[in-house]
Amino acid sequence: MLATLREVLPEKGRAVGAFDVVDLEWAEAILEGAETLGLPVILSVAPHLGGPPLRALAPGLRVLAEEARVPVALHLDHGENLREVVEALRFGFTSVMLDGSHLPLEENIHLTRLAVEVSQEPVAYTDPVEARRYLEETGVDALAVSIGTRHGLHKGPVRLNLPLLEELGQLPVPLVLHGASGLSPEEYRALVARGIRKINLYADLALEAASVLKKVEAEDYLSLMAAMKEGLKDLAMARMRLWWGS
Repeated sequence: MLATLREVLPEKGRAVGAFDVVDLEWAEAILEGAETLGLPVILSVAPHLGGPPLRALAPGLRVLAEEARVPVALHLDHGENLREVVEALRFGFTSVMLDGSHLPLEENIHLTRLAVEVSQEPVAYTDPVEARRYLEETGVDALAVSIGTRHGLHKGPVRLNLPLLEELGQLPVPLVLHGASGLSPEEYRALVARGIRKINLYADLALEAASVLKKVEAEDYLSLMAAMKEGLKDLAMARMRLWWGS
């Protein structure tokens, strides 16, 4: 069933998975895993990752979400401008992120406030004082925090700033983690325990898809896609179990 971000965000101590998908096969694999576990899930689309344009992908995602047996939020990830936000909302997305993290704080707040007027979820990045001001002046539903992770594949050890997360966890808003690929189960548990309630994942999914396609012995496209979907489903289920604490 199609749901809003607020409807799928859990209480503190658990985190819902937000999986960036690049086609309907990926989305089907994630949903099969979520339905098997009986857990809510977020299907995200990040235009900068490539794949079909949103106007082509969104209708199929909307159908899959509406027909799913678990709550499913459709999320625009890292929207670059208000046009993308409005487009996603028009196509039926129930959550949007306008990424103004590259802008000075004043511009970020102004742009996000405009986005909040037409939607309900853009997020921002850290510094506790600026984060509180950003939250108070924009009224966002969730806040993405920068505590040591980064997008893409991590090269070398990740130095998570857990004391900073403890402080940010006192803010009256669900916290979001980007750049979540490559972390250990213990690191995920530590993050969830300190207030992370939405975890975005892409790189690990892309690696798994590539790995399966290299290993599987199949003679036709549909068999290859079936194997890839099974691999993505298994990975998504493992992460959802871990993040949800089940």
